[in-house]
Amino acid sequence: MQVMNFPPIFHTLFFLALTSVFTGLHAQEPKGRWTPPPLNGSPWKHGPTEVSFPAMLGGYRFAGHFDYADGGVLLRYENLQEQARMDLFLFKTNEALPTVDDKHRRLLMEMDIVIQDFESMVQQRRYKNLVIGEVFGGELALWQKQSVPIASRTFTATRLGISNEGSAEAAVRQWVGVTILDDYLITIRHMRPAATGDAGEESMKRIVGLVFQLLKDPALRSHIRELVDAYLKDPFSEHGVQASGAVLAYLKQTPYFPISIPEVPVSDWLAHCKAIAPGTEEDLLRAFMLGSAKAAFASGDADTCLKEGSRQFAKVYRILVAKHPGISRPEMESFATAAENGEGHLWLKDYELRK
Repeated sequence: MQVMNFPPIFHTLFFLALTSVFTGLHAQEPKGRWTPPPLNGSPWKHGPTEVSFPAMLGGYRFAGHFDYADGGVLLRYENLQEQARMDLFLFKTNEALPTVDDKHRRLLMEMDIVIQDFESMVQQRRYKNLVIGEVFGGELALWQKQSVPIASRTFTATRLGISNEGSAEAAVRQWVGVTILDDYLITIRHMRPAATGDAGEESMKRIVGLVFQLLKDPALRSHIRELVDAYLKDPFSEHGVQASGAVLAYLKQTPYFPISIPEVPVSDWLAHCKAIAPGTEEDLLRAFMLGSAKAAFASGDADTCLKEGSRQFAKVYRILVAKHPGISRPEMESFATAAENGEGHLWLKDYELRK
């Protein structure tokens, strides 16, 4: 971990850092600590809101976070292929906002600050041709909690800078969204080259949609954890199967968990089981996914998810083999034994090397 004045910035014009909406343009650079992402690929969790930010999010790589000395944090995601960047700022509101109207008022104040920042940068000749889009309002629906308001608007401008070849200009487009969650003001700033056009707009909508899902997740995940536990308690009961269906639907909408089932050899095993005893392949796939989900919800990394998914697969496999001996295979038996000993993930990795 290294101490520095501000997060590192890209050397290309598109990635020049914009001034934070939380500090004045003429204020001294904020002090704090920049921390790179965890080496094991585990998510970064914001304790007060319990929002977890994964290592990869819709093609964007988590580049690290910056803890401000006076409170608050900046998270950075990058997509080098699309020359796009997304910054998320989480700061305490430092005021009581008991009603929806109070929250809307605060969001509009923050949007006014963003406009003032851009206009000041135009006056400083850092930008020109500034076009400010209209403000849009909406709400994020939360599970068994009051919805939270969100305000957003887009900005298009020409960035003026210096490159290795001298003066340079680049048209950029930025989407800014602001919301309030658990007394924290959360600002999302997505910047990309304006030349990306409609494709860039759709890409922005996808990544912002995933961020919204992250913000909504803590309220829902406690319920999903209960469903996982219900399945693990009795995987073959009607309630267990129904619970697993809800969990699988949730996982489909949250593709940022480090859950991965190796296609080889698992797909071949499932096809074999389906041919011998139809339905057993669904039981086994469900077991792998739910075992992995249990680990993922505890902030497990990819290896931990694979290990626990393998363990649950082995548990269900043993029960199914007792009922349908024909699904047994020497290879599956070997894997199940390794998984029961907590080494299923190693067995699968070794299998890949052998093949």
